[in-house]
Amino acid sequence: MERIFGPFRMDIDFSDRQQSIIAEQKQDDLCFYRFIGGNPSEIQELPKKLQSLRERKPLLIGVFRFPFRFEGKRRQMTAREQYYIMKEFCDAVIFFESDGLMETIDPTTPIHEAREVFDTIEELTIKALREMIDETGKVNIDYQDIKSFIYQKRGPLFLHTIEGRNFDEPLKHLIQTPYLPKDFTEAEQLIINIGYTRDVDMETFRQINLRLNDLFDKAELFKIGSYFMDEPGQRFIITMLVNGLKDPVEMPEAVIKKPSSKYKNFIRKWLVENR
Repeated sequence: MERIFGPFRMDIDFSDRQQSIIAEQKQDDLCFYRFIGGNPSEIQELPKKLQSLRERKPLLIGVFRFPFRFEGKRRQMTAREQYYIMKEFCDAVIFFESDGLMETIDPTTPIHEAREVFDTIEELTIKALREMIDETGKVNIDYQDIKSFIYQKRGPLFLHTIEGRNFDEPLKHLIQTPYLPKDFTEAEQLIINIGYTRDVDMETFRQINLRLNDLFDKAELFKIGSYFMDEPGQRFIITMLVNGLKDPVEMPEAVIKKPSSKYKNFIRKWLVENR
């Protein structure tokens, strides 16, 4: 299993070379840590690795994948605990349900190909968030925007991108996908980034914004960004970043009443230093 730290990929262990890459993380970096939950042997090491990243104080975003339900209750319980460990250390967590990812493929898909599909979906989400910051346009969304957005509503967030030439059908149908959090459109905060080609007119642009605001009627609109794609025709790429989502699982009793002593001190130390 690989983790992503900024633009880097790393294996599960922290070798000397990997530690040197971590040391290069700066306070204004956007850092992603990918983790697949469910393995009990990783509970003790997870907070140590997250703490290593926290010490550099980048904007740390966890990308957490819950195991399949058919893998059993024990793995589900372990993943719940690991999710809350990640939530304590990360500034925000993007979570994926493996059961939802399963619905994106044909059941006869070979296992290795299915895993590649699931990894790609996560990687595209990470790539889209980076591009939201890096894409230069008339109305930019920058690193500080994302940081402020996350700090105002700590916890789960999700990013989703849709693309098309027209939006005749309801937007909620276009946005729907099996792995999207069920409360995606009920988020508390919203950032919209809209890419448009040469033939998109102002009336079309207005209608798209109105429909997005209607769809996310419960969300505070944090910022709207836009950028021009210099190509013919009428085409949109719309990226929506939402915040203030509900946790996908309840906090386990073990975490509420008696957190594991192996990671409790890491959590307390980080809370004192950063909150």
